[in-house]
Amino acid sequence: MAKTYDYLFKLLLIGDSGVGKTCVLFRFSEDTFNSSFISTIGIDFKIRTIELDGKRIKLQIWNTVGQDRFRTITTAYYRGAIGNMLVYDITNERSFDNIRNWTRNIEEHASADVEKMILGNKCDVNDKRQVSKERGEKLALDYGIKFMETSAKANINVENAFFTLARDIKAKMDKKLEGNSPQGSNQGVKITPDQQKKTSFFRCVLL
Repeated sequence: MAKTYDYLFKLLLIGDSGVGKTCVLFRFSEDTFNSSFISTIGIDFKIRTIELDGKRIKLQIWNTVGQDRFRTITTAYYRGAIGNMLVYDITNERSFDNIRNWTRNIEEHASADVEKMILGNKCDVNDKRQVSKERGEKLALDYGIKFMETSAKANINVENAFFTLARDIKAKMDKKLEGNSPQGSNQGVKITPDQQKKTSFFRCVLL
């Protein structure tokens, strides 16, 4: 049976329990939202195939639990992932502070060139905000990675976040393939500046 995709990307959703990782996962994979999700036990994953620049990319998105007692389970999954979404809750200061701890775990257990992105989730609950957008942007800048505020409930930037991470991974993979290809046989797909601009908005806006 022929493959129905050109790339397979394994992505991880990482962050404290209760920040909305499961809601983000279901919003992207099934376009649904359920506020009564119970805490994930162990590991769960969803699959969605997207198209970027004429290529079909199969995203295998793993939702890791956030409770400290299960952290030994999640470490086994870092190595196979090529993209990590670090998620915090903008209404929970501690979940934001713990992004640095999760980043250290990634640095210890994941491959050195894994793509990362920080998501400040629940940006629709602005009246309960504890973490400013500027602090999220600064943290991402400190690590040299991208940042977006998202809302799984209001469907803000969730699609954009996954497409942006997938595009960055694909661009990096294509660049590696170009470097490994003999001169004159370059078949890599380049990302044009115009295409990048289309997915570069990071603002949280309620319409």
